[in-house]
Amino acid sequence: MNHQEWYIRAFEKWYPIIYRHRDSNEAREQVEFACTELQLHKDSKVLDLCCGYGRHLEFLDKKVSFTVGLDLSIYLLNRAQDLNVHRISLVRGDVRYLPFFSYTFDAVLVFFTSFGYFKRHEENIQQLEQISYVLKNGGKFLFDYLNPLQVQKIKDIETEKKYKSYVIKENRCYNEKTKELKKYVRIYLNDSKQEDSYTEIVKVYSLDELIKMFSSNKLNIQRIYGSYQKDRYTDDSPRLIIIGSKHE
Repeated sequence: MNHQEWYIRAFEKWYPIIYRHRDSNEAREQVEFACTELQLHKDSKVLDLCCGYGRHLEFLDKKVSFTVGLDLSIYLLNRAQDLNVHRISLVRGDVRYLPFFSYTFDAVLVFFTSFGYFKRHEENIQQLEQISYVLKNGGKFLFDYLNPLQVQKIKDIETEKKYKSYVIKENRCYNEKTKELKKYVRIYLNDSKQEDSYTEIVKVYSLDELIKMFSSNKLNIQRIYGSYQKDRYTDDSPRLIIIGSKHE
């Protein structure tokens, strides 16, 4: 693995700061949504794929007795260990090569655009193959992705936010040719000295493309929402949330 890959750098010490608006209240709501939509119960075996520092694990721990959080970032997994959870196992791993037996989980949760990170289409497909592999037949999944119809409208958007002594400047743009959303992140100390910078790159797939990719991996889509409030999916929806199950 090339350690210059963007997702190696992005999911380290700056991640909890840049995405601090993704708080525990949001995570609690999303876990409630997942438990209801996937009909999870106390004995369900659940995989939180790309769990990060465990925002959702804290609330999954109260709902199910067997949950695994997997992430590639050692830094974020160390942060997750600080959570007051009792029935959670943390595993370091790559979504393309999941370290689990086939038919292990009743449900796989993919929160907050944890898909499309690889430049090669085959590697993104591989992630779906692995999700299907570790799911039991009839097992369910939640796939929370950016809304491609919204992203395709992004030409050049600049934002700035402050955290303590840091100023974080972000520039987003969608490349229609490569079908990638790029976010250039620059972190400054006291708005002067640049501390760090990196670029996030996410492959943007249309809903039709996702449907074909899921179907070819025995992942059947049952419901589609545009938000965690169960709004209908439209061009203006904040998210694309897919609920489905594996059927062989």
